[in-house]
Amino acid sequence: MPRPLSSAEAALITTATATIDAVPRFASGRKAMDHTVGCAAMSSTGRVFTGVNVYHFSGGPCAENVAFGNAAAAGVGSNYSPGITGPDGKMETMATCVAVANDNRGVISPCGRCRQMMLDYYPGIRVIVRDLAGELVTVGMEELLPYAYVISKGPTMDEGGLEIKK
Repeated sequence: MPRPLSSAEAALITTATATIDAVPRFASGRKAMDHTVGCAAMSSTGRVFTGVNVYHFSGGPCAENVAFGNAAAAGVGSNYSPGITGPDGKMETMATCVAVANDNRGVISPCGRCRQMMLDYYPGIRVIVRDLAGELVTVGMEELLPYAYVISKGPTMDEGGLEIKK
């Protein structure tokens, strides 16, 4: 269910905005579209990781992917890799993220590729988006990507690549 932002979640918007605003604009040889989105992502322990997209005609990484890569490098776990375990015995994972467009365009919703990646790596993550009324809320993956393909529930293949019917 969508829910209002906590103060820590609201602070992520400021961090993501500062991240994309820190990218020098129109430096010599730079195009306006090189870096257009910033992301801030908070782990379950409150650590914050940032990233900016890397534009490339072949489909460079989105800001969310860069922030999640920075988190993985710092030991944050996912469905695919174990992370740091705290004193409580729980693995640190990603809790919330937000993407912000440059030039004061504000919070934007993740693209489809990022939505699928978040579902696969961090199925419990909450994402800050604008609802239909324009209010900022956090939503879970079930709202962000309804009726999603889930790898663990996908078809099972035999060695020849043929689907095994159950």
